Amino acid sequence: MLGDIRPPIVRDAKLKNAGEFEIEFDETVCVGREAFSAEPKRVAVCAESSGEKVCISLLPQPFPGEKVILAGTVEDICGNSTHVQVQFKGYNDKPARIILTEVQTAKNTSKKAPHRDYIEFIVQKGGNLGGMFVQWASSAKIMKYDFMPCEVRADEVIVLHLAPEGILEEKDETGEDTALSGGIDANAKGRDFWSEAGGLPDSSGAISVYEREGSLPIDGLFYGESSKSGPLESSKLISIVQELSDARIWNSESPAKWENAFLWKPSASRPFIRTSLSQSGASAWKVGESGSQTPGSFSR
Repeated sequence: MLGDIRPPIVRDAKLKNAGEFEIEFDETVCVGREAFSAEPKRVAVCAESSGEKVCISLLPQPFPGEKVILAGTVEDICGNSTHVQVQFKGYNDKPARIILTEVQTAKNTSKKAPHRDYIEFIVQKGGNLGGMFVQWASSAKIMKYDFMPCEVRADEVIVLHLAPEGILEEKDETGEDTALSGGIDANAKGRDFWSEAGGLPDSSGAISVYEREGSLPIDGLFYGESSKSGPLESSKLISIVQELSDARIWNSESPAKWENAFLWKPSASRPFIRTSLSQSGASAWKVGESGSQTPGSFSR
């Protein structure tokens, strides 16, 4: 009769807190203290097994939002081994609280006052942006921007530029100097970040903001061309709108309908402007006047 020759299988892997990562297997495993290593190498790791779980301590703790790769080998009681490699972001135990305040969904080619796709936020509670992220979806795809580690204070204004020109002046402002960046829509009063993930849908789409992976969104916007009606057909849009509904950020039927969106007549010269910081959903938004864009200068 053959013995056990099946290697352990990973059931779950998660970051427990800022300094511990846990991997759970489908059977009891053994691991040496130095069986795992990490990238970046400045993070030293120490592994310890208890039954079906392996706990890996991280010292120093990774920066909030920092990309970390853990790799190592475990064995079961019969000596069958499994090599494991997992990737995660450094835990942010002090995420900032940010909400959308202004959105420009399309490029405005005006020579006097050109604008390109951007999302403006205001910081309601200071903290770190590391590990936080924004998603936006059209009917065809979902795009994502991961904020880099950056301490921000309450009442700061953040502008995420989604259609950069690719010029050297477009710089991410992670330090104290918020006048560092140039480029269209950059503003010395606001903190600028630049994404190459893709622009916003011009007329109909959804935006969601998250504190960390695996959590529900903390804010968002669902907008649609006024001529649209009936159920959403795009799985990409449905996934974001459903999360906004689950988080009670946006009232939506199930299945979601275009009638649940903030409906408008698309215009490259008119931005979405938030009218209430204490409310969410369609009633908290309006379409601004032509040329009323003020990225980085929130004052409403």
